[in-house]
Amino acid sequence: MPTPTEFFRWWITDERTGKRRLTRFAMTRAQAAERYADAESDLRTREVRDLLEPGEVHGNRRSPTNV
Repeated sequence: MPTPTEFFRWWITDERTGKRRLTRFAMTRAQAAERYADAESDLRTREVRDLLEPGEVHGNRRSPTNV
């Protein structure tokens, strides 16, 4: 069963320049907290994706046929 997961682009402080910038890619809240201590989500970029659980098969898959 797919699980709805929120993704955002995040406002972070660039370590080299000290300026705030928006990440180029979307991350979950857990990923952003792990990578950036000061991350703030940009709510305008919110996406909800249906992710499969690990080991779950996606789509219609047919078993291989013997020829």
